[in-house]
This record gives sequence, C-alpha cells and structure tokens, in this order.
Amino acid sequence: LKLAPAMVSGKSGFPVSSVLSGTVQNGVQNFYISKTVNLKIDSSWGTNGVLTLTDLSGQTSFDYTFNYILQDDEVDKLVGFNYRIEDSKGKASEKDLTVNTIASGAQIIASHPWKVTSKIWLTDDPPSENVKECEKDDLFTYKRDSTILLNYGASGCLFDGLNIFTTWSLSEDEKTFKQSYYSVFDPSKVTIETYTVKTLTKDKWVIEIALDLSDFGLSEEELFEYTYEAY
Repeated sequence: LKLAPAMVSGKSGFPVSSVLSGTVQNGVQNFYISKTVNLKIDSSWGTNGVLTLTDLSGQTSFDYTFNYILQDDEVDKLVGFNYRIEDSKGKASEKDLTVNTIASGAQIIASHPWKVTSKIWLTDDPPSENVKECEKDDLFTYKRDSTILLNYGASGCLFDGLNIFTTWSLSEDEKTFKQSYYSVFDPSKVTIETYTVKTLTKDKWVIEIALDLSDFGLSEEELFEYTYEAY
C-alpha cells in the first residue's frame, strides 16, 4: 500500500483528501478505515470507530481517494485514520493518515458574540470616531450555519430594529467578509455589505467598508473601519 500524502493539514470547515493506492494479488476481501482522536477510538466514526467499506471488493489494484471535512471540534487535536486492507487469503497491510486541523477565520467568528468598540471614519479630515454610546452594548452573534443574531442591549439607538440582519460569509482566503440585511418595511429590499478584513484573532476583529454617502453631500467611497472585540 501507498498513501499520499500521509499527513494533511488545513482549516476547519474545509476539505482535505489523500489517495490510498495498492496492489493486492489475491484481491481485496475487506477494507476498514478506523479513526482515533488523541489516540483514543472515535466511537462516532462508523461502528465503534471502524468504518467498513466495500468500494474495493475483489480489486487487485486500486487508487482510493479519501475525502474529509476538517471539523471545528478537532482543532489542535491529534486525529488519525488507519487504513487496513485484507486479501482473500487473510494477508493484510495497513497505512496511517495524520490529520491536523487549524481554526479557520469562520470558526473564530462563530465561536462567541462580538461587540463594536470602535467605528472610525477614515476619510474624514481628520479621521474621527463615529461609534455611538448606544451601539457599544450591541452584540452580534455570527452562527456557524451563516445566520446572524443581533442583541441591541439595554441602551438602544433610535433606528434599532429597522434592519433585520440575516446571513454572513467569509471568503476562503479570509480577506472578505459579507453580511446581509433587509428592511423591516420591505423584506424584498436586501442589502449586502462587503468588508475587507484587516485583522482577525480570537479576541479582536477589524474590518473596513466603503460606503456611498453621496446623498449626504459626501463621496461615493467614504471609508469606515470597524473594530469588534470578543464578548
């Protein structure tokens, strides 16, 4: 048997794959894939940690592609898959795959609520802080299913609740964040805001957006930088 690669690494929520190749003179009789997490059997995988496959039954040569979606709850854990091939005469061979999962930006965003601590108008002269006191207790919860929950807190602003936030997304390169909302007066009127991600850590998140404020006598690209902090 040959396995390429024998170790895969990536960010949670994204797919990885590895190819198991083999020559089995007497034909494949049994094909098992077992899984461990931190060297302990993952009982949720297959039956008590062992998945029995029939994909290769009878084959004397094969290239089997194993696809796996990296899991949020496996970040920074030692995840291993063991492949065992048995032939019709009871001979066997095994290969091991090691999986390393890193927290993705999307997982970080969805890991806890966020509050806005700063909203700087960058193109003002000089740049000015625009976050309102009534906004500082707003809590945004970006769920892993791409929905948004917004709690306006005790000190509500005048227009709170007029826009209903619905979905969010983060690009694969983690450089573009989008969120959408609709007007409570006209649900068919959907707005998609597109931000550039400047920094994203488990504690702090900074994004920038260009807004068209020409209706207010300003430019079509007024830049605002939002800073969110973990709550």
